[in-house]
Amino acid sequence: METRPWLRTMKARALVRLWSIFGEPLWVVVNMGFPVLSSLAFSLLYLSIGAGSYVGFAVLGGVMVSFWGNVLWSMASQFNWDKQEGLFEVYLTSPAPISAILIGMSVGGILATVPSAVIVTLLGWALFHPAVSASWGAVVLTFGLTLASLYALGMTLSSLYLVYGREAESMNNVIQEPVSMLSGVYFPSIGAFSPFPFALQVAASLIPLTIGMDALRKSLFFARGIGAVWLDLVLLAVMAVVFLGISEFSLRALERKGRRDGTIAVRIR
Repeated sequence: METRPWLRTMKARALVRLWSIFGEPLWVVVNMGFPVLSSLAFSLLYLSIGAGSYVGFAVLGGVMVSFWGNVLWSMASQFNWDKQEGLFEVYLTSPAPISAILIGMSVGGILATVPSAVIVTLLGWALFHPAVSASWGAVVLTFGLTLASLYALGMTLSSLYLVYGREAESMNNVIQEPVSMLSGVYFPSIGAFSPFPFALQVAASLIPLTIGMDALRKSLFFARGIGAVWLDLVLLAVMAVVFLGISEFSLRALERKGRRDGTIAVRIR
């Protein structure tokens, strides 16, 4: 019986996220259009310079960029937007668990992004026919853990953005493209084929998307099984747990501060 309110809260928040995306035609176009265009652009670039073997990387990158954008603009920023509209106070005063609201946002975000990812995949494979040599068990497990770690990171960022208010959107604009580059969305950013120096590769490895992309390329295009990418899988699982713990701790601290002081801001503007 105790789990029923939690599940109902999660389901309600997920449905709201789905309706907010698919109920507005412009958002549907934006969510599907940008990843498709970037994926096509990089695919054509690789073909033009004679690097056709990288086309599959570009298609895969377009798929993952869809989810990365959703993490930043729907997951990380959502509580800040809710605060501006007066909804976060409702969350604090209601019996709804904050953790269920966060998980519901994640589930709704993932489901809302699936059509964009599917369109990028189908269009990329139909136009460019990239060679695939997959170990599907490793692909599925890696993809799931990558999404788990990414959305756990989004949960952590949501609490930070909640504190710093309007600076959240500026932060998203600052980190979106650099993270896309460092994480190797469209090309290998870690390992023997990375163009980056070792120190930068180490820094990039702290981003869940970097580890996920590396493992996905290995398992999808080079038939590396779970035994070959086990370290990446362990790192992704650890990142997911750590980010979930940080987000839970941060939001609990903000909740206590809000109830005690009547505000969750940490600076006077």
